[in-house]
Amino acid sequence: MPARGMVLALLAAGVAAAAAAADGVLPFGIGSASFERVLTPREFEFPRDHGAHPTFAHEWWYLTGHLAAPSGERFGFELTFFRIALARAATDAQADASHWRTQQMYVAHFAVTDIDRGHFRFQERFARDALGLSGAEASPLKVWVDDWSLGAAAGIWQIRAAAQGYALDVQMTAELAPVLNGDRGLSQKSSAPGDASYYYSIPRLAVRGQLVRDGQVLNVSGSAWLDREWGSGGLGADEAGWDWFALQLSDGSELMFYSLRRRDGRRDPHSAGTWVGPDGAVRALVSGDVTIGVQDSWISPRGGRYPARWRVEVPALALAVNLRPVLADQELDGRPRYWEGAVDIAGTANRRNISGQGYVELVGYARAP
Repeated sequence: MPARGMVLALLAAGVAAAAAAADGVLPFGIGSASFERVLTPREFEFPRDHGAHPTFAHEWWYLTGHLAAPSGERFGFELTFFRIALARAATDAQADASHWRTQQMYVAHFAVTDIDRGHFRFQERFARDALGLSGAEASPLKVWVDDWSLGAAAGIWQIRAAAQGYALDVQMTAELAPVLNGDRGLSQKSSAPGDASYYYSIPRLAVRGQLVRDGQVLNVSGSAWLDREWGSGGLGADEAGWDWFALQLSDGSELMFYSLRRRDGRRDPHSAGTWVGPDGAVRALVSGDVTIGVQDSWISPRGGRYPARWRVEVPALALAVNLRPVLADQELDGRPRYWEGAVDIAGTANRRNISGQGYVELVGYARAP
């Protein structure tokens, strides 16, 4: 997904303010100049880069997926962990001052879409990187906030989270190698230096495990998508949000595209994406390669109008698909509010019928009720 500059800025401001009020030592809105910036492409190394990058101001581990039970019931899920730096590393004397002292916070978002029952459930958690409340370990990978976690070892990924009557415990195996987005993994979000992130995806992971709903254990299987980004910048000054699409198609191909929106409603030319063909070939997409037509809208009862139902076309790939949300209300009522939901896909590729499933994220549309 694009650099979640808006999401992270608001999360960081709220978390830093709360922390400063609590112990009086953490700064409010630490400047990104204190951290390493994304300016040139880098060499990625796996599994090392699955872990945290604390010299940068922020990063996230982002998973969405589609699951089915033996009964045929369908579910979507999102689990995201944000690392938000609040200050540069402390001196030894400062570090010894209090076990509660921290230079970073972790935030987690967990959502489940119960398609057949028409339910959408969301919860968020905040915790400081102290006393084991949250954190990230590199070898083997473990990222956690309280008892929500993402781990990876020996090629097996695992996630655990529970909220509002739903608990997810599944294992995942990558069916594709990590895909570098943008210029060799450097994803530029505006013309300003540093408004960029290092960005890779694993666009298809096979999922198997359990979903517990209201105490009933359901065996589930399906497919997930992993996005990883880190950096110290955000959106450009004239950018107000984005529409992000992650599509898994029935012919084995994948499409990721983010459309950055300027404050006047026009698409920013830094919008971009990635196509992965059925044979695994990777193709970078620029803004002009993709057209997106909005076919409907949804008005949030909490304030704000979101696009709903889209037609996405990539003429150079002879791809034209229609996207329909599985539920209208998949808005995450957190800080900030944004819409992130499962969609069904139908259309054509090279004049042949194609279907699929995906996730769409819409940021910058929410308004105060």
